[in-house]
Amino acid sequence: MNMKMKGFSYIMAVVLLGLFTPGNVRAQSDTDEVRLQTMQREAEEDASKRGQTKHVELLSQRFQVEPSVIEELRNSKQGWGEITIRFALAEHLTKTDPTNFPTLDVALQRVGDLRNDKRGWGNIGKELGFKLGPVVSDVKQSLQDLRREGRTGEPKVEKADNRGDLKREARLDRLERTQRPERPERPQRPERPERPERLGK
Repeated sequence: MNMKMKGFSYIMAVVLLGLFTPGNVRAQSDTDEVRLQTMQREAEEDASKRGQTKHVELLSQRFQVEPSVIEELRNSKQGWGEITIRFALAEHLTKTDPTNFPTLDVALQRVGDLRNDKRGWGNIGKELGFKLGPVVSDVKQSLQDLRREGRTGEPKVEKADNRGDLKREARLDRLERTQRPERPERPQRPERPERPERLGK
């Protein structure tokens, strides 16, 4: 190998090593933690506008639990944002590790135990074996669903887990809307009469 190739290989190895250092992973985790804290505050603001009874009802519909479970968490001095994030984490846990956490209640208990140990959201995700990115997306989606349900009063239809089916259905809907009716045939133009010949020629 010539000297230029060795130098290039060395530089690429250093760059790749820099991309996959724990510092970059920690930075992403910190960003997700900050995003969750921001969403926690947003949930508090939304709930204060909506009222406690309505918010309990919406959360119970969104996470498919009894309102008493939410009221119990609220009575134990948990904020609305805290409750929403706990449920999102528990829901994610039941999807990613159904053998150890077969129900939402079991997963919620585990998340609650870790949170009571004064652990942050990122630390909880690390302990349970997943990154916070998908949970951040779930919390964001939950907040949007709660806002939508709060405005319309109608719960959102649960979306399918298979995103391919959703895309296919949306594409079929668009296709049905965009199909145009058949165009009527154009009437035939009448033939032009032939010109009379000129007399002077």
